[in-house]
Amino acid sequence: MLRVEGVDAYYGLSHVLQGVSLTVEAGEAVALLGRNGAGKTTTLKTIMAVVRARRGRITWNGADITGLPPYRIVQAGIGYVPEERRIFPNLSVYENLKMARLTADGGRRMNDYLARVLELFPPLAERLSNKGKTLSGGEQQMLTMARSLGTNPKLLLIDEPTEGLMPAFVETISRTIIEVQRQGVAVLLVEQNTRLALGATQRVYVIEKGVIKHEARSSDLAGDAEARRRYLGV
Repeated sequence: MLRVEGVDAYYGLSHVLQGVSLTVEAGEAVALLGRNGAGKTTTLKTIMAVVRARRGRITWNGADITGLPPYRIVQAGIGYVPEERRIFPNLSVYENLKMARLTADGGRRMNDYLARVLELFPPLAERLSNKGKTLSGGEQQMLTMARSLGTNPKLLLIDEPTEGLMPAFVETISRTIIEVQRQGVAVLLVEQNTRLALGATQRVYVIEKGVIKHEARSSDLAGDAEARRRYLGV
């Protein structure tokens, strides 16, 4: 499905990603872990072409998407849940969700989509008429994830979904990631909560200073305290 091959990316003169390679297969959940500033978010942004790859290649189902604009990558079947959430604060929850469907099919299958995301995120059902800016942090994160499903992606890139959330919302987000994958959507997850990330995925990459340093099954890294200390400091 997704192939990232020898990708380099920069912020100005700063060489942030240095030959990053990773894969995500159909229906698979993969974690990308690392310390702060290691290049995790930049990797997702480079896949989405928010940050441009200077070298290397990114392919999706065999097609080279390295030079495509972000909206074309979304249309191709890759969804993105940004760390910043970026909901429309003055639109209602319903209007935020409808914006996602407008880009997919003009909003024609809104009812099917709404039923799906409200089953995944029941608290949003009681907030449909509320403006985005009135939601709690956890509810805003749910809305961001729900909106990302509006284009029916086959792969979801999720960046730090539990940052700053109360434990109850963390558990909800974890269950949702597992359920989304069960429904056939592949996941590439960036997450500081190592326990959550390893519990919700099958494979894991560890990135350090823009270089992939370790690849393993998630269950193997979960059971390897020395590797976790060495690469993640936990």
